[in-house]
Amino acid sequence: MTIDAILFDLDGTLVQHGHVLLPDQLAAWGYPRPAPVVDKAFAIQIQWFYTYTATLMAAGREDPHLFRRLYERVALQLEIDDPGVPLRMVAFFAANPVPPLFDDVWPLLLHLQQAKLPLGIITQRDRQGAMRFLAEHSLTRSFAVLVAGDDGHGRKPTPDPFHAALGKISVAPDRAIFIGDRIDDDCAGAAAAGLTPFLIDRSNQHADETAAGDFVSLHRLTDLLVHLPRRKAVGYV
Repeated sequence: MTIDAILFDLDGTLVQHGHVLLPDQLAAWGYPRPAPVVDKAFAIQIQWFYTYTATLMAAGREDPHLFRRLYERVALQLEIDDPGVPLRMVAFFAANPVPPLFDDVWPLLLHLQQAKLPLGIITQRDRQGAMRFLAEHSLTRSFAVLVAGDDGHGRKPTPDPFHAALGKISVAPDRAIFIGDRIDDDCAGAAAAGLTPFLIDRSNQHADETAAGDFVSLHRLTDLLVHLPRRKAVGYV
């Protein structure tokens, strides 16, 4: 397979999910919850979030209180009945520092930059938020293209954002790969658009689905290197 471009999801793939910052803040508000409990609550409610936003998009509507609704559901999942907590979450995530990168991001990017392959990002996050994440982590110049959730190309798993990204760098879908942390929108969307999908599954959460999945599973981003064509400049092995 010839690879002319590599595209990535953002949240959960390159940058850790924002809720990793929340346990300490919940404790400061008087509602201590262990990090695994917070992680599980978000994992459950993010399913509702994607279903709800897809319904809004199909109807051509927007919800100005979208994130407040999400955090209300998360608070209930955490058995917090204080109505002020979801509003605090909205303010907290709007003003808070960007979550950290995963520790396997820069080792992979440094290899790929030597290969001079165009890299890109397709994210459900709005452009302003995505640009802020990239700037905070000095990643802005690492990516030739960014397609955000509010760019007007639709959202994953529809093929449109994938085709929009590849169109900007003039690469055919069958010569590109996409790496994301979700099967339902990242891998399914990439496959529907004609790209080769890779799933980053650092916690082995999807081990039971990997064998039957139409994607390649990675435990670390740097595992991608063994799947790429050998390039002397990079020394893939």
